[in-house]
Order: sequence, then structure tokens, then C-alpha cells
Amino acid sequence: MKQSYLAFEIGSMQKTIYPLLGPTTIGRSADNTITLPDPTTSRNHARVIFADGKWVVEDLGSANGILIRGQRVKRVVLRSGDTFKIGGITFRFIEKELSGSGDQLFETVQILATASEDLNFQVSPEKREEEEVQKSKPWSERLQEAVAAIPFFSPLNADERKKLADEATLHVFNAGEMIIREGDPGRSIYVILDGQVKVFTRDHHGEELELALLEVSQFFGEMSFLTGKPRSGSVMAVDTSVIVELSYTSMRRVVKEHPTVKKVLVEYYQKRLGSTEQKRAAVGVDERTRESRLKERIQVKLVVLPQTTPSGALQASSWTGVAVDLTESGIVVGVSGASADAFLPQSEVRLEIELSQPWGEIRTLGTIRRVKPARTDQKMTMLGIDYTGMAESDAKKLKKYLSG
Repeated sequence: MKQSYLAFEIGSMQKTIYPLLGPTTIGRSADNTITLPDPTTSRNHARVIFADGKWVVEDLGSANGILIRGQRVKRVVLRSGDTFKIGGITFRFIEKELSGSGDQLFETVQILATASEDLNFQVSPEKREEEEVQKSKPWSERLQEAVAAIPFFSPLNADERKKLADEATLHVFNAGEMIIREGDPGRSIYVILDGQVKVFTRDHHGEELELALLEVSQFFGEMSFLTGKPRSGSVMAVDTSVIVELSYTSMRRVVKEHPTVKKVLVEYYQKRLGSTEQKRAAVGVDERTRESRLKERIQVKLVVLPQTTPSGALQASSWTGVAVDLTESGIVVGVSGASADAFLPQSEVRLEIELSQPWGEIRTLGTIRRVKPARTDQKMTMLGIDYTGMAESDAKKLKKYLSG
């Protein structure tokens, strides 16, 4: 029995191995199976399908196409080890033979982990030294220990665990890489198979507040899974970490078939929520949304800076919005009458923020980190933007403004 995967990198650190279980679409739009935060990709760029016993990648009429060895192709059959490029991201097709014996869950996850070598994923010297020490303990044993300790797996039988693992996506994050950001959409649950991650938020001065430090066999993301609300905190890899992402669709099926799984998740959610609220209250993080100064209707002018793509230059665009949330490290801007397609994650922007008198205007460069589309014509498209280039004088002005 063969299992097929797509391995790819986003940025310089995040590496992902995605299991191919059916038709898989790739593009910039959030409705794709694999969403790429790359301005050189089209909304619906390409798809990978299984046809006549082979996996095939085909173009969906994109602007920049699919490149194989520098040549643009419309449709091509994939063989194990083949690479193709979409925008600025290179994908490698990997096909592995499963033995059909033993615990399929752990074997599958082990293949996911070792398949990262096909993309030459970098491991820090410290991490490599640690792995040398643990050579006597094979991956399968380490993964068994990790997965067996996860409470919501206990009601599942072997077949159910195998199905869940087959649907999982594996990510490798280097130290300092952001896994999720506070305010991001998403309802997946993440399980730590190796490494350590930090859960944190920031106050309105941009100071970090650590909410939790999680290690092997622990999980996160259950708050958004259960409530449907945006991520309540940011999560960053403390060292090289292997993270398995369990999709909302997969976990919803498990919860439906095993009510006890939901009970365990709710218990963890309530416990963590109580701890998080205590820590936030201790430093007044939640109080900032009730401060009258932060409820002022602050006008924001933003210019999405031009970008160069293989098909030419994208023109700059100008917009006017209002600040929905304002901190010393970033801003959430609501823009009316704009499609989310006008704003690409990772795009550079120039901001003019009109504070009330006597403070006046401050200017800064920024990077769009997340885009939340408007649900109706009456609502705004929300942009989460991190500052990347604010003058010291403007930074001091903003700090005084937020301090009252």
C-alpha cells in the first residue's frame, strides 16, 4: 500500500508535509485545500488529482502557471521525488510504501517525520545532538509515547486512529517561527510530537505575556475548535518542533462518533480558559478594550505597496479605514467596500494613523499578517498589520497616547 504526500516550505522556516487523500486545490484563496500566502499565486492556481492510477498536477488557468525545471506546464503526471513550483513555493511529490503491518498510526506519522529529509529540512545543531543521544529510542517508540499520552485519543480504536493520522498534516517549525497568531481564523487542533512551543498574548504596549509552555504530547487550538472564534493567543516554536495538525473536519467526525472526546476537550478548554483569563486580568490585557481612548474612531490611511511578480508589477493601491484595535506593535484596520482579494498576507503597506488631538498623525511601514473577509456588504474587511518601520518619535507618541 502506498501513501502520497506533498512536501513544501513557506518562508525560510516552516515546512509542511501534506497527505494526498483526494482532489487537492492550491492557491491564494482561503477556500483552497492548501492556501499559500504568496502574491504571485492566483486565487485558485492548481489542483492535484488521482487519475488512471497516477497523481497528476494541473493548472487551473493561473496567471503565472506551474513550473517544472523552469518550463511552464499545463498538466503533468507526478513520480516520487518530482518537484514543481507554484509562485515562489516549491512542492515535492513523495510516495512511500506502507508495510501494512504493525500500528498504522505510528508508522504513518513516522513516515511523515522522516519524509522531511526529502526537502533537506534543516535541524539545529542542538536538536541534532539531542537526536543522537536518543538514537536507541526509535521514532516509532517516541511517537507512541507522545500520542498515547494525548487524552482525546484514548476512546479511538486502531482503525479510527489510523484514519485520523492519514488525514493529518505535519509541520516542522524552527525556533522562533510563529505557528498561529492571535486573531487568526482557523479551527484545527495541533499536537506536539517533538519540541516545545510557547503560547502568549501581548498587552497594548506590545509587551509579551506568556500564557503557557507546552511540550511533547500536549495540544493546543481546542478553544477555536469548540467555539468557532478566532485564535485567542499566539503560539511560537521555542525550539525545532514537529507539529501534527488535525483538521476541523477530522476532529468534528471524531467528536460526533465519540462524545467522550468532546468532554475531554471541554474540560481542557475550561481549565485553560480560566488560567488564561487570570493571567490577562493580572496585567489588565482585557481592560484595554474597555478604555474610552481605544474606542475612539481613529482614521487610518493605508497604501499597499507595489510588488513585482513573474508576470509583471502589481500596482500600489490606496485605502481608508478605521482602527478596530491599536497597540504599540500592530493594528487591526477595518476597510469598508473592499474585497479581501485586494490585500495579500505578507504584503508591505504604508500607514498614516490619525490620532486625536493633541497627538496628531503618526506614520509607519507595516506587513499584513492576516486578512478577514467581510461577510456582507455592510461589514468591513479586517486587516491585521504588524509595524515594521516606525520612527522613534512616532513610537513614543503612540506609547503616550495609549497610556492616556
